[in-house]
Amino acid sequence: MGRAELGQLIDREDLDASDGARGRLSIAVPAAWARGGADIEIAVPPRVTCARCDGGGCDGCARSGAHRAPAEVAARTLRLRLPPDLTGGVTLRLVRPFGEHAPLDQLLVDVRAESAASPGVRCVAPPPSDALARPSSASGGRVRALGAKLSTPAVLATLAAIAAVVGLLFGR
Repeated sequence: MGRAELGQLIDREDLDASDGARGRLSIAVPAAWARGGADIEIAVPPRVTCARCDGGGCDGCARSGAHRAPAEVAARTLRLRLPPDLTGGVTLRLVRPFGEHAPLDQLLVDVRAESAASPGVRCVAPPPSDALARPSSASGGRVRALGAKLSTPAVLATLAAIAAVVGLLFGR
């Protein structure tokens, strides 16, 4: 049986220091979706605003103010789980949202609660795992999100492995 990637621990400072392409997308969702921890699909537009210059033009976006997403809608459709509280809005950071070989390194998704969802955003049934963010099955890529949930057995197994290594290092 194959194992699904639930998440990856990522160093926030390394992400902030990264020189890679970073886009920003703002979306609205009904507050009820967030309260239920709904999964949503986002059809990302073909161009997303550069997060470094907010569209003004900088070296990171070759002075265009934007970054290109994949041409095919299926390849730029992302699936993610909303946090339960959107009070004041929340920003989700997706690392390599369109796959390892796509030019966009990070996509910051600003999510705010409103009366209706933004165009291209829809609520979908939750997946069988606890992944915080994942691409839709059509995109085929992998998405990693900061703060992804890990299952208790995975956390316990990781802690046991760390304890074993520490024990070997200190001769216990």
